[in-house]
Amino acid sequence: MRNWILGSCIALALPCVAVAQQPAAADKASASTTSKNTTAQPKLADLLEAKVRAAWDAFKKKDKNAYAEFLTDDFQAVESDGDGERAKLHVLREVEHCMYTDYTLQMFQVQPLGPEYAFVTYESSMQFPRTSTLHFRRVFVGELWTQRDGKWKMMRYQETLVR
Repeated sequence: MRNWILGSCIALALPCVAVAQQPAAADKASASTTSKNTTAQPKLADLLEAKVRAAWDAFKKKDKNAYAEFLTDDFQAVESDGDGERAKLHVLREVEHCMYTDYTLQMFQVQPLGPEYAFVTYESSMQFPRTSTLHFRRVFVGELWTQRDGKWKMMRYQETLVR
């Protein structure tokens, strides 16, 4: 009877040991993949955050040519004013009429969507002149960036007003 119980325990324990070892191997494989991605992702996140900040700076300085360098030819934007979608040329005309005097960009998140695309989200708080009817505006922004000819450029811009 003792041999039968011992044999049953061993028979039940062997599959448990085998199952327990498989996730450990899978975890090691995913850990090596994750470590490669976490090395690449912060570099992309830092690069795109720097590009977003530089684009906002060019817009604030009313430098239409510098701002245009960040946009794809088929760029489209939707701003929170409810006026619908804007093409690249329309947005570039708006650069000359920039009204904000200061801005803060924060809460950046970058999600790679493959080797040539990334989705960037962040919050922008803008200040306007005292003489303006609008003194402060806060928006959440989502941007689709694409890599074309080795350069990352903004393809889509969408902002949502924070109330």
